Amino acid sequence: MRNRAPALVSAFVMASMMLATIGVLPAAASPGPADDRQLTNVTPWATYTGVTAAQVNTYLSANAARLTDIQVESATPTFTVVMVKNSGAYQSAWWWFYGLTEADVNTQLANHAARPISISAYATSSGVRYAVVMVQNAGANLRASWWYHGTASFIATQLTTNHARLINVSPYPGGGYVGIMVDNAASPLSWWWYVGKSTTAINTYLAANHARLIDLSRNDNGTYNAVMYANTSTRWFWFYGVSPTSALNKANQRGARILDATSWLVNGVKHQAVIMVDDLNALAEQLWNVIGPKVDSGSYGFYLKQVGVSGNLAALEATKQYEPASALKVLYHAKSIHAESLGESTDAQLITYHYHNLADPKDGDICPDDYATTTTTNLKNADILMMQNSDNRMTRGILEKYGKTAMLNYASSLGLTSTQINHNIGCGTPHNKTTLVDLGKVYEQFQNGTVTSNPTWQANFRVRMLTESNYSPFRASICPVVDQEATSLGLSASTATSFCDAITWVSKGGSYQYGTTFPYGVSWGSVSLTGLPFNASGSAAPRYYVFGEFVDGTTIDTQAEADSINGARATLYLEAMRPYIRSALKTWP
Repeated sequence: MRNRAPALVSAFVMASMMLATIGVLPAAASPGPADDRQLTNVTPWATYTGVTAAQVNTYLSANAARLTDIQVESATPTFTVVMVKNSGAYQSAWWWFYGLTEADVNTQLANHAARPISISAYATSSGVRYAVVMVQNAGANLRASWWYHGTASFIATQLTTNHARLINVSPYPGGGYVGIMVDNAASPLSWWWYVGKSTTAINTYLAANHARLIDLSRNDNGTYNAVMYANTSTRWFWFYGVSPTSALNKANQRGARILDATSWLVNGVKHQAVIMVDDLNALAEQLWNVIGPKVDSGSYGFYLKQVGVSGNLAALEATKQYEPASALKVLYHAKSIHAESLGESTDAQLITYHYHNLADPKDGDICPDDYATTTTTNLKNADILMMQNSDNRMTRGILEKYGKTAMLNYASSLGLTSTQINHNIGCGTPHNKTTLVDLGKVYEQFQNGTVTSNPTWQANFRVRMLTESNYSPFRASICPVVDQEATSLGLSASTATSFCDAITWVSKGGSYQYGTTFPYGVSWGSVSLTGLPFNASGSAAPRYYVFGEFVDGTTIDTQAEADSINGARATLYLEAMRPYIRSALKTWP
C-alpha cells in the first residue's frame, strides 16, 4: 500500500473490569464503507502478525490505512491485524483500542458515537481485557449494533431477540464467546454461524449453504468458529494451518485481499487461518478466470498498461520476480540499438559466439556455455537472430560485447529495478530474474523515444524483432477478435479488415522446460507492445499497450495440461486487448 492520507485517530486505554454490554442505533439498508467484509471494491490492503501496538500504528500511518480485523495473540500484548487503505469505498472515521474493560469498551463506543467491527478478548493478571476496532456509526455506516460475551446459546438468544446477524465471533477467555451483531431486519441477509467445528465440517456447511466465510476464529482445542453469508458470485478462498508468508503468497497469486487472519503457534512456529476475497478490477478478474483455474503449481501473472498513462489496466503478480527465459533478450536488443543509435556500435562490428554444430538448424537452442568452439558474425545479424530466432549463441555474444555490468546499468537507466542476470540465456541456472513491470518498461521506453529518438534506429528496433509483418500467427489470432467486435458494433467486414491491417505489434517470448519427460517444470512467458489505430478528429492517433504474461516454476504432468496452459496464455492477450480494440473500432473511419 502506498500514498499517505491524513493521520488516523487511535488510542490505547488501560482500565479496570466492568460488566454487561449493549448498544443500539437505527439500522441502515446496505453495506457501508466499514463493512469491508461485504465489499469487493479493489483496495490496497496489508496484514501483520506478532506486532506491538506501536508497530500497528506505524504500519497504519505508512499505509494510510484503518484496521478491519484484530486478534490479540498474547497478553504482552501482540496482535495479528488486517488493514485497508482508508480511502474510496472503504473510507470511514474509525478508532482502535486495547486493554479495555467491558465498561471501557462501551464508554468509547458512546464517546465516539461508534459501533464495533472487530473485537478480541484476552486474559490478563487484572482480568479479561478487550482490543476493539470501531467505526463511526453514522451515514452509510449506520447500523443497529450489539456486542455480547457468553455461551453460544446466550448469544443465539440475543440474535433472535435483536433480529440480528453476527459479523464477528471469537473465543472468550475461560469459555464461551464474544460476538458482534448488527440488525438483519431492515436489509436481511441469509447467514449462518457455527462454533467449535472442524475444518471439514465448515467446508460441508459452506457447500450446503452456498455461502462464503465472513469471519473465522480458532479455539485452543483446534476447532474453529465461523460466520458465513450466502454467496452467489463473489470469488473467495480460505486456508488454514498455513504460514503467514504462505497466506500472503496465496492471496497475491489469486488477486485477493485477506479480510480475516487468525494466528497461533505450534511448537513455536506461527500458523494462520485466513479468509480472502477478490481484489481485482473487472478486466483483471476476467483474465484471472482464464489462467487461474489452469495452473495448479508454481506462479503466474499478467500485466496490461497503456504507454504514457500512469497505472495499469489489469495486473496480477506484475511485480513478482520470475524466470523470463528468452523474453529477457529484449533488454539486450534495446541496449544494442541504443548503442548503435549513438554511434558507439555499428552493424558491421564482429560478434564472437560459441557453437556446437553450425549445420544444425537447432544449434541456436544450445546453452552456449557448454561449447568452447567459436566463430563470428556481424552485430546486425546477431541481433536479428537473437530476436527473431531466439538464438542463444548470439545472445551470449551480444552480452559479452557490452558486458554484464553495462547491461544492468542500462536496465537501471530505463527504470528497471528488479532484473538480475545470473546466467547466459539458454543455460537455465541459476535463474535470471525480472518482473512484468520491468520488461514492460523496455517496451514503453522504446515507444516513448528513450531507447532511441532516431527514426532509423526506431525502425530497426522494430524490424529486427518479431512483428505483425513477419510473424503471421499474430494476425491469424488478433483479426478474429477484431471481426467479432466489429460485427457487434455493426461495422462492415472491410472496416474490420482495414483496422486489423493497421494494428502494429512487436514481441519477445521465452520458454524453459526443465526435463524431457513428464512431469517436468517450465518457465514460460512473453511481453509485447501493441499499437491500436485510434482516430481523433479525423487524424490517426494510435495508442500503445504493453502486455505481458508468465507461468513460472509450474509442474507439467501431461501434454494436455501443457496445451491447456498455453491455450490460456494465448487467450489472455486477446481478452486483455478486446475492450481496447472495441474502443478503437468506434473511432475507425
